[in-house]
Amino acid sequence: MTGLGALGVELPAQAPLPALASDSVVRLAVDPARGGGVPYVMLLEDGHYRLEPDGRSRYDMRQVVQVLDANAARSLAERAYGYDGSRQTLTVRWVRVLRPDGAVLSDRAAQEQDGEVPAAMQSPIYTNQRLKRLSLGGVAAGTIVDVAWTIEQRTPARPGDFLVSWSLMGLVPVRRSQFLFDTPASYQPQIVERNLVTRREERVEQGRRLLTWRAADQQGVRPEPFAADSNDIVPSVLIGPAGGWRDVSRWYDSLATDRYIVSRPVAARADSVVAAARPRTRADSVRALHRWIAQDVRYVSVSLGLGGYQPRTPDEVLRTGFGDCKDKTTLFVALLRRAGIEADPVLLSLTSRPNGTVPSMLQFNHAIAAVREGAEWRYADLTADVLPYGDLPEQVRGAFALRVARGGGAEPLELPTTPLVEPATTLRLQLQVDSAGRAFGTGREEATGWPAMALRQMLATPLDSARRSALSQSMAQRLMGPDAADAVIDSVRGTDGRDLATPPVLQFRATIDRVVQQVGATRVLRVPLAARGPARQFRSARQSLEALPRRRLPIDGARVLPPMSAAIDWQITLPAGWTVELPPNVNTTSFFGSYESRWTLNGRHLRLVRRLTGRRGIVGPERMAEILVWFRTVGADDQEFLTMQPTGAR
Repeated sequence: MTGLGALGVELPAQAPLPALASDSVVRLAVDPARGGGVPYVMLLEDGHYRLEPDGRSRYDMRQVVQVLDANAARSLAERAYGYDGSRQTLTVRWVRVLRPDGAVLSDRAAQEQDGEVPAAMQSPIYTNQRLKRLSLGGVAAGTIVDVAWTIEQRTPARPGDFLVSWSLMGLVPVRRSQFLFDTPASYQPQIVERNLVTRREERVEQGRRLLTWRAADQQGVRPEPFAADSNDIVPSVLIGPAGGWRDVSRWYDSLATDRYIVSRPVAARADSVVAAARPRTRADSVRALHRWIAQDVRYVSVSLGLGGYQPRTPDEVLRTGFGDCKDKTTLFVALLRRAGIEADPVLLSLTSRPNGTVPSMLQFNHAIAAVREGAEWRYADLTADVLPYGDLPEQVRGAFALRVARGGGAEPLELPTTPLVEPATTLRLQLQVDSAGRAFGTGREEATGWPAMALRQMLATPLDSARRSALSQSMAQRLMGPDAADAVIDSVRGTDGRDLATPPVLQFRATIDRVVQQVGATRVLRVPLAARGPARQFRSARQSLEALPRRRLPIDGARVLPPMSAAIDWQITLPAGWTVELPPNVNTTSFFGSYESRWTLNGRHLRLVRRLTGRRGIVGPERMAEILVWFRTVGADDQEFLTMQPTGAR
């Protein structure tokens, strides 16, 4: 076990972990003068989860925090606790602010507020969360905050379903962490343990099995750039219900079965949508239905049906013109099944990575559709209105999901990581310099795959004069940065962002002043900021990374560079009678991606192509040195000006 000495926190010797009375927690306090720069120390995290076989539960939690600096005092004085207002009850058992000697400064919150979390209008996630907010008085550097609360699960959405997790290590040092899971002795839950520093304790008392996990004096794990979702450092426990994914699938299908019935009005509307698209193939018909539901049925994330899990009927969706993720998915699946096309809902999460070992519906908060195409399945997120059929948002690629087959069959799966269309963005600038040193030309930006979503969204609304003006100013800033006043962007036009069959394209005309400048006795060609590439960002990132302590967490390559290609293609025709000195080409590759800049000069025609390509892959923390070398190489490839010479000069 790693002690806190590495952080400079002086702690007493490790001792057994008895239940701690309120008046004894101060004995765990550390010397603030030897706090090692951490804002606070978790003196005690104590959880007791009592489960009944039907899924009802009582979760008692207590946190005791020693405040070490003023910033922490401000944040810890405001506490918020979330719970499901339809199925849970939250009770704050006590709130105390103590001096280091145990004297009580306050024994209640200065103010309590209860409220609802507003339904999300952009993120396609159902929520029925309520919040209890506590404002505490007397919290300051050197004080101890002791809060205990209880969440009672009155009725689970799925009978017997629950999900509880516990981390024995946090972002800051943890003096004592203990978690007790209390269940009938005959019940066998699914338990996933990771990186434990001690084995769990197990005993049976009065017909109940008591499982206890404990840890003492755990060094905090601070966030690190590019960290992978899982690691071999943080000790944690995840517990879920007995049974398997078939049980979850049967339950969800039982809620949705009668929602796949297509009435005559819904069928007539769907047929008219398909007919208007004039399909030549089955795939054309599927895409027509997808576009209609994704774009014309408005997405609204509100509480609909059984606890956010039961879809509304296709008739309700058609009548109201809106639905959430499961409503839109159900309508799409119902219409495809009506047409004899095999299709099923798929459950997944947009905010976490579900664990395939623990069969709990509570791991999911989103639904998409799967459509059989020969031996393969294609996926459709009906809430992503600018994502073409068959593609997936990048954030869920490779994640665990559950396909709910007709009749309740279950297929646990991993969503594909390989996109149907290569994800890429390209910005092309074609300019010509006149004798006065001014450049004229055109620009074209295009995107494919999931990166096209941003460009499609920008072009989803027709470009009126106000939006053209805003886009022109934005593009001038992007091309020239601080020198945006030297650029005039006009004649902006783009494709229809709602046309999912056509890659989005934005085109414009550009005029840039002072491209050729006289610096002393030297004539130079100014390189637009956009063409200078990512050098500045990587220089800054390298400096920040080099200032960090020795790395502990594994590295996710996709978080160093997104798994896509981004290119800038700058072409410029030089003034007659002039040439330039070309910088060296650069080509560097690492486990997370590659970078290339290639200069060519053909007569008066100068061209620069810079390309940045990312890829997936998880590697150990020792590869950070390789990232720093790569960042240093790319960061050095930055040319603000190119030296010009008369043609024929040496």
